[in-house]
Amino acid sequence: MDNKENLDILLREYGYPDEAINRFLSETSEMDYEEAKKLIMPYRDITADRRPDSRDLFEGQD
Repeated sequence: MDNKENLDILLREYGYPDEAINRFLSETSEMDYEEAKKLIMPYRDITADRRPDSRDLFEGQD
């Protein structure tokens, strides 16, 4: 299996849609496999949109 196939498999395991996979592979075609692999994060990272609620920051400071 070549590096492009390995990246394709990894992206699919992380839940990337086909169009995102194709774009990523074309944008990283000149990169080393390990460099490209470091750029990949889960597509729907559950912590990506978490922001501390301002009410939580000031709770108990009445």
